[in-house]
Amino acid sequence: MSRDDLNGPEHAELAALDRILAREPVGEEHLELAALVESVRAGAPRMDPAFRERLDGELARRRARRRFPSVTHRLAFAGGGLVAAAVALTVVISSGILNGAAKRVPPPLALPATHTFGAVAGGTASSAPVARAAPAAGAAPSAGASSRLVHRSSSLTLATPASAMSRVATRIVAATEQRGGVVASSRVYEQGASSSASFSLQVPSGRLGSLIAALSSLASVRALNQSTADITGTYDDAVAVLATRRAERAALLTSLAHAATAAQATALQAQIDRVDRRIAAQVRAIAAIRNQAQTATLAVYVMTAAAVAHHSGGGSGGPISRAFHDALHALDEILAVALVVLAIVLPFAITGLALWWSGSALRQRARERALRGAT
Repeated sequence: MSRDDLNGPEHAELAALDRILAREPVGEEHLELAALVESVRAGAPRMDPAFRERLDGELARRRARRRFPSVTHRLAFAGGGLVAAAVALTVVISSGILNGAAKRVPPPLALPATHTFGAVAGGTASSAPVARAAPAAGAAPSAGASSRLVHRSSSLTLATPASAMSRVATRIVAATEQRGGVVASSRVYEQGASSSASFSLQVPSGRLGSLIAALSSLASVRALNQSTADITGTYDDAVAVLATRRAERAALLTSLAHAATAAQATALQAQIDRVDRRIAAQVRAIAAIRNQAQTATLAVYVMTAAAVAHHSGGGSGGPISRAFHDALHALDEILAVALVVLAIVLPFAITGLALWWSGSALRQRARERALRGAT
């Protein structure tokens, strides 16, 4: 639809919207529309001042390069591209090394099938006390340009004698509660050498390290895995949806104020009610994302020392098998060191090659100019 198809009031409202966007004054009949525009502007993301300065500086430098082009600048740009490629290659190699190191960390030991939690013939099953209270919600973190929302999760595998299984389980619960955390779920199975326990813990993110250190002192640590997940994008998307819902509600309120008939007013009110429910659901979703950033999860597995040794294969294989395993491990470490050295040396080698190529090109052009001058 073009402007020519609009009627008089619609033309006036569109003209008022243009003045509002240009930050010009409007009449009292359009103040509500101006308030809606200001609300949308207030919810728009802000550019970080430091990033704006860097962006302006980069644009100024690029304009200067276009204004004064030269062979040196072009060669420097080519060399910079090669350096950037070297840095990217270094990042790829380093990522491969880190991934390889992560794969070398043994995962939490899975419980054997015969250790299923619950009622077992000939055994006794018990559950450690589970705290029901939710963790206290702290100050909501912000997802601005200078901060990120991160969810931390870890898993810890402990080994302890069967006679100490109940004592270790009790102390795990106590250490979690002392740090303001909760035990989301727990299972403890006591049956001699087949005893085992598992816990799903939730603790404030800032106290996760302290809790892991405390639990590690209760028994022998056999495995520890830690991971983080950046949820800033999810949070920003949820906030943007909430701003859209609120803007939609404001527009419906404006239409309701100008409803010509009771039927129109009733229909608009029904739409407003639906939007209100969506807004409430979105607010709850944002609160849940914030809670993810504030709360870390820790999975704890406790097994008897004999069960861990049997599961890891420590009791099987002869000297030749163990020597072969040690040789493979040593070869793996040597390869990792070689990759680290390559990641360090390769960027310098590529940079030196780019500088040599640039110098050769400059010398060639100088000889060509000298020959042209001689002729």
